[in-house]
Amino acid sequence: MTTSTNYYSLVASLPYMPRWFDVDEVPISRIRLEQRLKMLGERDKSVVEQVQGFLHWDRQESERTDEDVQREYTRLMNSIANRLVRDIINHRMDIRTVTCALRRRRLSLEPPSAVGQYVSHIQKNWQHPDFRLAREHTWIPRVSKHLESNQPLDVERELLTATWNRWVKLADNFHFSFETILLYLARWEIVDRWTRLDAAPGRQRFDRLLAQTLESDGDVA
Repeated sequence: MTTSTNYYSLVASLPYMPRWFDVDEVPISRIRLEQRLKMLGERDKSVVEQVQGFLHWDRQESERTDEDVQREYTRLMNSIANRLVRDIINHRMDIRTVTCALRRRRLSLEPPSAVGQYVSHIQKNWQHPDFRLAREHTWIPRVSKHLESNQPLDVERELLTATWNRWVKLADNFHFSFETILLYLARWEIVDRWTRLDAAPGRQRFDRLLAQTLESDGDVA
């Protein structure tokens, strides 16, 4: 028997999500969050597992080639029908592609193949400082500046800010719905990611990204 979700009860059980991710701790622990998500109906639970799987994959530090990212992107697009989930994935992939392009150009490498809607656009505007994308993505000049000055934590903050602002804006349009839960999870992931960062690991991550890009011109950051 297929169960349904009482969205009002589930959303009401979740602690208030702060309006900004730069806080000392997540509003609810991962264990307690998973306990709350047991209130989901079967169909909703399946979609949430897809979102969580993608966010976990996106946070992994292992090296990936453009081909690896393309395969995962294709698999996800073929298996996910929910419009908001597809938006979450596409937005993250777009940021990944643009950031990778900034890093590669800084190292005088060729444009990335990567995935997403901006690949050919970036290739055509490779010499332009912001790839002619800053009007839509105002964070690009700031990320580029922080990359040039080797400020990895500031790069991370800008990238998370761009995503966070998008999810907050969308979340304001939903109340006690499945979309409310999905956007809560997406923002929780950002808060959790930021609270785990500090200057030393940030520097180490930046150094790893540079080393990966220098080792192979097919790597995706």
